[in-house]
Amino acid sequence: MGIKFGEKLRQARLQNKMTQAQLGAGKYSTSYISLLETGSREPTSEIITELSRRLGLDRETMESWNTPVSADEAEFVLLEHRARQSYTAREYTDAETTATEAAAVALRLKNSSAWWNMMFLRAESLRDQGRFDEYRLVAEEVLSHPLTDESLALKVRAETLVANAYLGLGKLHIAVDHALTAVELGRDLPGDSLIYIGSLFALVASLAESGQLDEAWRTCQTLSDAVAKGAPSQTAGNAYWAIGNVAFKRQDIAAGLANHQLAAQRLLPASDIELWARFNKASASMRLSAGVVEQETLQCIEKAELALSVIGGNPSETLELHLIRARWLHLNGQPAEALEQLKPVDEDRDALSQHLQGELDLLTARCLVATGRHQDALPHLSRAQQAFASAGSPDRASLAIELATEIRSANR
Repeated sequence: MGIKFGEKLRQARLQNKMTQAQLGAGKYSTSYISLLETGSREPTSEIITELSRRLGLDRETMESWNTPVSADEAEFVLLEHRARQSYTAREYTDAETTATEAAAVALRLKNSSAWWNMMFLRAESLRDQGRFDEYRLVAEEVLSHPLTDESLALKVRAETLVANAYLGLGKLHIAVDHALTAVELGRDLPGDSLIYIGSLFALVASLAESGQLDEAWRTCQTLSDAVAKGAPSQTAGNAYWAIGNVAFKRQDIAAGLANHQLAAQRLLPASDIELWARFNKASASMRLSAGVVEQETLQCIEKAELALSVIGGNPSETLELHLIRARWLHLNGQPAEALEQLKPVDEDRDALSQHLQGELDLLTARCLVATGRHQDALPHLSRAQQAFASAGSPDRASLAIELATEIRSANR
């Protein structure tokens, strides 16, 4: 039902020269009208009655939009259902393939809302496979589609999608630009809108990764205020996770640990084991970056390793976990063991983002220095500096340059 109803609703709204905010005014949020128009929500009988009144339509006319009437529409409904089921089951390859097929059917139907919805799901499926180059291309196609400019909620979602794509690729300055755009636009959505909160997540992450920690911390306060208005537990958990990350980067260890503890109370394996794995992996990484090497940090690594052994993981996630384990070994005085842990990561380094490639080479260099192989460390520091520069992370690039300078000075 969603595909036909959503497109017809959008057409009726545009014919009445109404924005989504005007159509929903006083009763339905802008984001909810957007979800109806993209087929992501099914209207109840009460909603059909109210919207038909606001649009000046007979209720029976709007009700008639509910039933698919063509073979293509029936095919789309089946494909959409399979794509969403596959995504929920974390079968991301099938979800991406099926969403692509559904989008092609939507094109035949000339249904832009259905096409947009499936392309968005396709992008998310590519993201969760770690196929960030393809993810970026699809995300930008979604952003540039004419339908995106017709809806504030869709525009915010698309800008956030692109921001996260560039974040995954390590192109941090571009990620920040798109995330800023998403947040600025999202300010016109309700303060507790999950779409707006999603844009704040993207901005916090991209600012923090690019070293703009003061700006990231200010955005964290906005994010905290937004989730305090009654966001779902998992959304709140994600927010405390992000806030804790920034606190760790600012060397506010107490705030970092406190916020990650709040996140751990809300992100439970029984609810979403994949998210639980990602949180523990990320929490371990942030703790290590802040020099927190207590037993709790090792427990985070072990939880992530256990979860990924159960559910599997895309190649970049597995490599990143090897990198985190190697950092733990290095910080605990085991550089030789850390170098062994880094070997499989280096062999498949192209699966990592530019930023993580920089982290790989910087850690390798530090381990080599710790084992007395100072000259062997220099090529890795050169590569680290270049990778961090390409990723838009000048602070990390400076660390590589400083260590290389120290090695050369010691040899004079």
